[in-house]
Amino acid sequence: MRVRHRVALELEIDHDPDEAEPEDWDLQSLMQAVRAGVARPLRTIRGLVVDMEHDRLSSTLDAMAEDIDEAAQLHWLASSRAWPALAHALRSRRPSLEVLVELDQLAAAARRVAERLAAEGL
Repeated sequence: MRVRHRVALELEIDHDPDEAEPEDWDLQSLMQAVRAGVARPLRTIRGLVVDMEHDRLSSTLDAMAEDIDEAAQLHWLASSRAWPALAHALRSRRPSLEVLVELDQLAAAARRVAERLAAEGL
């Protein structure tokens, strides 16, 4: 069974100012740059990969809301108990409770707008 996955890469590039910006490369240009050693993949990036040219705006916004909500929930968990492993996994200081509440509100607002956009066919 074939399925599609989106993967984001961090690349190290020997950039030529006369060439197209890496953000403007298509798949063929990327493959040529990697084969030629001009671009070297450093790591894959976890998280949302957005295709602003092809994704519906409602789907993009809904996915962003999901990511915001997921991040906020991890911080709520880390704030509710002293879980060193979870706090270490977050790799950052914890946001204030006020900011966590705002993140929850932001995710909810983004979901509402995504639903309205979807109803409009966007």
